[in-house]
Amino acid sequence: MAELGPETRLCIECGSSRFYARERCNTCYIRLRKALRRSGQFELRLVHGKPLERLQSRAVPSLNGCLLYTGTLNNRGYGQISVNGAQVLAHRAMYELTVGPIPDGLALDHLCHNRDPNCMGGPTCLHRRCVNVEHLEPVTKEENSRRGRGGANNAVKTHCPAGHPYDETNTHVYRGTRHCRACNRAHKKVS
Repeated sequence: MAELGPETRLCIECGSSRFYARERCNTCYIRLRKALRRSGQFELRLVHGKPLERLQSRAVPSLNGCLLYTGTLNNRGYGQISVNGAQVLAHRAMYELTVGPIPDGLALDHLCHNRDPNCMGGPTCLHRRCVNVEHLEPVTKEENSRRGRGGANNAVKTHCPAGHPYDETNTHVYRGTRHCRACNRAHKKVS
C-alpha cells in the first residue's frame, strides 16, 4: 500500500483517504448531512464560486418577469445545479440562498406557471426553469398539486375513466392519488 503524503485529506470519522466534503468521505458525509437536515442545522453551500453569482450567471430574464435558468436541466424540465457533489433543483437552491430554508413538508410552487393559462405544463414548461424567488411560494405538496394543470381537474372528477363512481366504498387513496377499486379488481382478474 502506498504511503499517504502530508497533503492527503482523511475522513475524520472513518479515516478513509477518499475525502469528499466537510472533512469526511462520501459515506460519512451523507450520514452527517441527513443528521443535520433532521436537526435543521444543514446549510446549503455551493462550490466553485459564490453561490448567488453562480446561479444568477445562469439565469436570463424573460418578458413575463421569470428568470430562466440556462444551466443543466433534469428529465422533468427543472434546472439543476451541483451543490457539494449532489444535484439539487436550481429554484430550490436560489430560494434557500436568498430567502431562507424551505419549511419541512412544503414544496415550492411556481406562481408564474399558475398565472399563465396558455402553458400546458410538463417537461417542456419554461416556468419549471424559473428561479425568480418572487415567483416561488412554499405550499403543501397537496396544494401544489391542486394548483397544477391536472390537479384541479382531477379533484372535481366524480367517476373513474371507466365510469365507476369515486365514492367511499369504491375509492382507494394511495400517496394522495385516488384509485378505483372496481377497475383494480377487473385488472387482477385479467392478469
